[in-house]
Amino acid sequence: MERAYLVVTLVLLGTGRIYSSYRQLLDDLKSELNFEYVVLLGKSDPIWQKLLWQMSVPLIQMDEEPETEFVLGGHHSYNFLTIAFLDESVDDSLKFLYLTLNLLNTRPVLLVIKYSNIRIYSILEWCWQHQLLNVLAIEPHFEDSLIVYGYIPFPIFQFIERRLENNSIIFEQRLGNLNGYKFSVVVGGSSPRLIVYRGMNGELKYSGVVGNLMKCFEQRYNCELVQPYPFDELAIPPAQELLGFVRNGSAQFAFAAIYPKLPFSGYSYPIELMSWCLMMPVPAEVPHSHLYTMVFHPSAFWLIIGGLLLISVTLSLALRLHGYRVNFSEFFIHTSCFRGILSQPFYEVLRAPTLVRAIYLLICILGILITAWYNSYFSTFVTSPPLLPPITSYESIKSSNVKVVVWTPEYEVLIRMSENLEKYSSIFQFKANYKEFLLLRDSFDTRYGYMMPLEKWSLIKEQQKVFSSPLFTLQEDLCFYHTIPIVFPIADNSVFREPLEQLILDVTAMGLLDRWHDMAFTDLIKAGQLSLVDRGKPKEFRAMQLQDLDQILIAGGFLLGLATLVFVLEVVWFWRKKISSFVLLSFNVRA
Repeated sequence: MERAYLVVTLVLLGTGRIYSSYRQLLDDLKSELNFEYVVLLGKSDPIWQKLLWQMSVPLIQMDEEPETEFVLGGHHSYNFLTIAFLDESVDDSLKFLYLTLNLLNTRPVLLVIKYSNIRIYSILEWCWQHQLLNVLAIEPHFEDSLIVYGYIPFPIFQFIERRLENNSIIFEQRLGNLNGYKFSVVVGGSSPRLIVYRGMNGELKYSGVVGNLMKCFEQRYNCELVQPYPFDELAIPPAQELLGFVRNGSAQFAFAAIYPKLPFSGYSYPIELMSWCLMMPVPAEVPHSHLYTMVFHPSAFWLIIGGLLLISVTLSLALRLHGYRVNFSEFFIHTSCFRGILSQPFYEVLRAPTLVRAIYLLICILGILITAWYNSYFSTFVTSPPLLPPITSYESIKSSNVKVVVWTPEYEVLIRMSENLEKYSSIFQFKANYKEFLLLRDSFDTRYGYMMPLEKWSLIKEQQKVFSSPLFTLQEDLCFYHTIPIVFPIADNSVFREPLEQLILDVTAMGLLDRWHDMAFTDLIKAGQLSLVDRGKPKEFRAMQLQDLDQILIAGGFLLGLATLVFVLEVVWFWRKKISSFVLLSFNVRA
């Protein structure tokens, strides 16, 4: 009987000690993590549930993998603690843990080992190989030892074993300081986001938004970014081509700014919102041969003709009123009126009355005004020729001789985003080679238009300020898309997602991204990738050429032909009787 009491007492004391140890552990975790709920995975001991109920902590109990798809964190907060119970089927339990956490691999995990024969270090090594960042394990005799097992992944993987003391940190921060850890990234893209050049000592220097963000990441988190292949600054790969390195696990993420593809997974928080527009050549000057007709606008021309007719009728009536002979045709166009408007000399009647002289004076003044108006307009157009109408729509591009140069992969993305652009495929000239596309776009070749993001256009606009005349203009009416998110590709289960996105948020809030955008112009000059050379077309003296008079010659030839035809008709009309008699005589002779 005494033995029975002794056994019961020992059991109660042992249970109380276990209860006290686990309760203290949970209290410390609650105080440290301030988690909102706990996820219990596997066959949990009732004591854990009881303790959590007493702490008024919400529970999610998952004894086995659910038959339907369940995404932890999809409708819940990310602030939770996972407690996984490992029994004899360790492999199944670990697989269940990995599948449940999925992409939440930086959340704290507490492994409760039920049996002493389970190898703790092998389990912890498996957890880090599967990118579980914060994992601690306790053995079956935790109530006696108060020892927790874990690992430090940075800078090298090493196991830790420590006894919990009062006020000791259980889950230490892993990502605030990586202690010089080296991990692989890939770098690519084009300027001005990424500017790469060699300094005086031959060392590679990175600038631009992407380059400065790389340096900030290394300095803030005390790490070293290593590229898995040699980097050639003369052949920087396009950002889209680096996506495969991230997807196959060769790199944690890519410092290569791209626009995301569907589905929107495997990308970081956006570093900017891009607008994608067309940079088109400034319209050419109107040919000098067209200036003559531009001066005589149809409305002005018909106004002058109307005034000529009105003055001719008035002058003819005045002359007829004062007894002078006037031909019927002069009521429509009087010779004196026509010659006077052209600023040519004309005759007037002898001893003309006052009314007629006033009309003659009006004709002289009108002729001077018309001649001065024409000469001033024509001189202005010759010295400062107007421009042809600008391209303002896809239809106007289609009807023009200008082609829009586009990199083939970018065009494929455009077609996926908007199928309406496929009917305008004829306006594009495709370049499959990325380097050739960049060289042509940066050459200021006015034979083509180019697809241009707004942040790149700001550099072009600054560069054109040193030109004698601008070569390109950005057509905001020809923007394909606005506010396209620009992101970095990143592995889905990368533990470095949170540091990268936190850095992006911080530099954006502090205005550093805007500052780096503003510095891109001087950085490109420093890197030797942008020169302040006048590529414009300076205005020089240009003598009149024969082709400038083609419309005048055409009009003169037409009028000369018309005058010749009228002359022939007059001759025929004057000799009509003799011609008719000659024709009749010839007919009679033949008869």
